[in-house]
Amino acid sequence: MQLFFDRFAIALSSICALHCVALPLVAGLIPLLATTIYHGSTLHEFWFHQFILLFILPVSIVALIAGRRCHKKYVPILIAATGLFILVFNAIFAEDLIDRHILSHSAEVWLAIIGGIIHAIGHLLNVAATRKTRVTCSVQ
Repeated sequence: MQLFFDRFAIALSSICALHCVALPLVAGLIPLLATTIYHGSTLHEFWFHQFILLFILPVSIVALIAGRRCHKKYVPILIAATGLFILVFNAIFAEDLIDRHILSHSAEVWLAIIGGIIHAIGHLLNVAATRKTRVTCSVQ
């Protein structure tokens, strides 16, 4: 079960990163989309990130706690939590920071990508640590 949740959390982080990279490319190639849903729009920047976090947070928490019960290590949790913190901070505060000209749109995108990568690394470490213990856990 924990392995499923780790993989699901990694997939969600990957979807977020792909979204951040692919949308500007699509918007640049298709002028119709560029006028309605471009990368710097409220629809992309904030709604999507807040929406996907509704899935990422509970899945990550379940996977990380289940993994911790098996391998007894805190490093995967700390790394994944660091990535989650960046993602949550970005989703909650980026719009205001951009409006105040403290953060640029490109910096917001980089924060989301970096947070997603760190988060995924934490889950990969969680999977590796669980496999390394070679223990069949009651939560799996």
